[in-house]
Amino acid sequence: MSKIWTGRISKSTDKAVEEFTSSISIDKKLYLYDITGTAAHVIGLNKIGILSDDELKKIIAGLEKVKKKIELKEVRDVDNYEDIHSLVENELAIAIGKTAEKIHTGRSRNDQAVLDEKLFLKDALAGIISKIIFLQKNLIELAGKKINLAMPAYTHLQKAQPVLLSHYLLSFFEKFKRDINKFYEVFELNDCLPLGAAACTGSGYRIDRKFLKETLKFKYSDSNSMDIVASRDSLLDFIYCCSLVMIHLSRFCEDFIIYSSSEFSYIDIDETFCTGSSIMPQKKNPDILELIRGKSSIIIGNLMQIMVLIKGLPTTYNRDLQEDKKILFNAYEETYNSIEIFSKLLKKIKFNPNVIENSLKEGFLEATDIADYLVKKGESFRKSHNIVGRIVKYCIENDIQLKDLTLKELNKYSPYFGKDFYEKIELKSCINSKDVDCGTNKKQVIAKIESAKSVIKDWENKLEELCSRIPDFEELVRYNTVLK
Repeated sequence: MSKIWTGRISKSTDKAVEEFTSSISIDKKLYLYDITGTAAHVIGLNKIGILSDDELKKIIAGLEKVKKKIELKEVRDVDNYEDIHSLVENELAIAIGKTAEKIHTGRSRNDQAVLDEKLFLKDALAGIISKIIFLQKNLIELAGKKINLAMPAYTHLQKAQPVLLSHYLLSFFEKFKRDINKFYEVFELNDCLPLGAAACTGSGYRIDRKFLKETLKFKYSDSNSMDIVASRDSLLDFIYCCSLVMIHLSRFCEDFIIYSSSEFSYIDIDETFCTGSSIMPQKKNPDILELIRGKSSIIIGNLMQIMVLIKGLPTTYNRDLQEDKKILFNAYEETYNSIEIFSKLLKKIKFNPNVIENSLKEGFLEATDIADYLVKKGESFRKSHNIVGRIVKYCIENDIQLKDLTLKELNKYSPYFGKDFYEKIELKSCINSKDVDCGTNKKQVIAKIESAKSVIKDWENKLEELCSRIPDFEELVRYNTVLK
């Protein structure tokens, strides 16, 4: 098929060059956004008198045919097209003839590509947010069910202090809460109309950008044509947020991999989310968790790719930016799929309370509470720390637990020890003594669970509002006065 630039370049493009520069295998995923953006653009051209009412109706009817043709996989020789823009325009010409040659008036593939990506990002952001909300609901449900189960908290992978399992789960709710708020911010930053920038200096036609902004349901309009075609900040922000989600998922997976090992046996992962070994018959491997952990490195790599791709480019558009779509699609798909499957796996996790409770009996997890006990009696913390350290050492050497010490033995280390000591080192007492609004005290944790439920409702309402700002091709066409 003929190229759009044959007026300047008369020689046929070398086949190797065509193959090297083609992006259709990647950007064909943008077909719906390209068609939607084109529909809005030609409606805008009709509004300023560039296209007649009959031409507009003909083009829109043709775009509907092209959309259906793509979705039914009836487009012949798709890979022969250079990109999704040329595919839509050429298939439109097949459908309606020369009128199709008018659709590119007043725009460039530069602002057209940015528009496609921004429309894609709106959908992608709504999709990712929806999946994180689903994950957060599962976390809150699980935290509510396990409110009475305690476990060891770890620092340096060594037992530290007792903590409610629900408090542990809520620690990830907080991580994903920050992530979801960032995604909402990215949606707002991305929600700017790029049409009108054309190649780099602005369209040569008095396009009604306010009308186009409303037609495509953008909240704002970008204000500098050179910045519009050069910037990929929305993509960078989105991929950065994806990398954060994957980092948090990876750490969650790492915990569960450790907790599912025979050395811990805190959890059992449902067999439907595990695989076996090709040689060792006894194995039940947490492959889903390991794959998510592995995929996190790929998304972090995507972030590095987009940053390096952009960092040395001269203003404004450069063909290097064609590569941004591979990075974008990969980051989106891997993140979306990872959140989805982890959410499903989480609902299939079985905690082993007997094993977990037995693990709390070893490791002197109440040691810090004993130091706090002495401080509250009148001792300085540094001296209390030293005293308890010597007591723990004595227990290790004599193979006994702190609760096994007699009051007479304890008083050798400090006169502040009294009969209430044994009550203060009980598991429930240690947990509930952390009565700060960020602590593991049961009442505090229950309050956080209820607060989280309210947060989720707010997110769902906000997501509904964001989705109302995503244009729909059929709706866009249906409500245009000329097309009625």
